[in-house]
Amino acid sequence: ASTKCTISPVQEPSLQTLPPELLHRCLTRYSDWGDLAKLACVQPSWKNLVRDAAEFGGRDAMWELSMCLLHGHDGKEDSEDSVEESSEEPTATASENDDIQQQEQLAATQIAKRNNHRSRNNRGLQKNEPLAVQYLTQLSGIQIDPSQFHHATSIEKDEPAVFPRDFHKHKLQLLTRDYSPDEASLVQLSHCHLHGIGVPSPNASLAIHYLEAAYHLAQSIQSAHSLALMYEYPQHSNHLVPTEIYAAFEWFKAAAEGGHVPSMAELALCYELGCGVVQSDEASLDWYMKAA
Repeated sequence: ASTKCTISPVQEPSLQTLPPELLHRCLTRYSDWGDLAKLACVQPSWKNLVRDAAEFGGRDAMWELSMCLLHGHDGKEDSEDSVEESSEEPTATASENDDIQQQEQLAATQIAKRNNHRSRNNRGLQKNEPLAVQYLTQLSGIQIDPSQFHHATSIEKDEPAVFPRDFHKHKLQLLTRDYSPDEASLVQLSHCHLHGIGVPSPNASLAIHYLEAAYHLAQSIQSAHSLALMYEYPQHSNHLVPTEIYAAFEWFKAAAEGGHVPSMAELALCYELGCGVVQSDEASLDWYMKAA
């Protein structure tokens, strides 16, 4: 007896019947940014693949892409050991504390929180600092008009310092009502403008305003501390901001009142030495005890 072979009619390929959201999730979950960048070069209709993947993945994905574009391919594969090492908080002796870059520490902390398992790395993704700044600006949730700020790299001694009460909200605009300001992105943008990373040149005024925005719009107490350090210690401002002890005191006070322990200790020292405020042993002791 002969067996009759039934040929199924030609059907649409299975992959084409899958929901686009499912295909997108599978592609972005198991590909790193370098893989996606290579796919984007295959055909014109895929040219926006990296951008679309970042936007589809939300804030964490866009932050991860921004960091990859800032640092580029380091030639090393991510490992559990390197992840553990990167997530540890840096330590320093008392004499080295003044040399610590608080802005970089905050950014590193945010990276560790968002990428604690780092399922994707930047393998093969070319470094592109200007594009990283564009993504960070989008992620920050605000747009600042550089034309409203001083164009010089550094701030002159006769220019007025910025105090916590002086925030000029009209100098920025929210990119979208549904996208609240993002602390880590604002801090990273400040660092980029302070050091001229991904931007035409360093701009201390813009760097300060991004930290202001982080403090006032994202309730970033760490940003207040960073601003105080910039006005107190030249190395924290890339030597672009003149020392202003009164502004430093006010920002230390704002951060201390928000619960920032290192600022409490700095504020106590200000009261002890009469730096930016009338000397007061009583207030100094009070803040030292709060910081202890």
